[in-house]
Amino acid sequence: MKQTDVMGKAPTTTERRLNARRPGRPVGGQLEVDREHVLDAAERVIARDGAGASIEAVALEAGVTKPIVYDRVGGRADLADALAERLADRMVDAANQALQSGGQTGADTGLTRQALTTFIEANLQVVDRHRDLFLYVTGGTTEQTALGRLKLAERSTTPMTRALVAWRRGFGQSAEVAEPWAFGIVGMLQMSAMWWLTQSDRSARDVADQLAELLWHGLPGGDRSA
Repeated sequence: MKQTDVMGKAPTTTERRLNARRPGRPVGGQLEVDREHVLDAAERVIARDGAGASIEAVALEAGVTKPIVYDRVGGRADLADALAERLADRMVDAANQALQSGGQTGADTGLTRQALTTFIEANLQVVDRHRDLFLYVTGGTTEQTALGRLKLAERSTTPMTRALVAWRRGFGQSAEVAEPWAFGIVGMLQMSAMWWLTQSDRSARDVADQLAELLWHGLPGGDRSA
């Protein structure tokens, strides 16, 4: 059936083009998007184009203009921070699962070298699955400061800090060191992961075991058998 307007006239080709809307685009022509939509698009672009993905490419993938990306998320530094929070949450989930599967859920279980190795390996596996995203959020730009890159560390230290508090108290020692130790461990993991992704052909398990060897003697119970 031929489409007509309210006056009974068929719309012209120009009118049809002007009235055409993408899915989700309300009357008035502005695409309705939220922050998560833009971040989802950014992840797809980074997976496709690598760590050099541009804001223009993200806007195109999201089906919006650059000003909308800036409005919903911000510039590249803000985008990297937001994506770092997403990646850190995945690392937190993986770390929690690793600690739980290893029985490391409280001070009564103590700390074992095996649990530490499993924790590190879980983080490395997340980095490996999202390697381009990891390189994007840790690479930095002229806009992005070192403080901005702390986003990834701030969120991913949560399970490590909790575990260190429990383990220290379990040995009757002060838990004050838990937070700086957690940042130190996660910071080391970030740098080690960058090296591992770009320069090493070792397995995640091998690297995790080697890093655990470095850390183990500095943790309470390091002189105990695993």
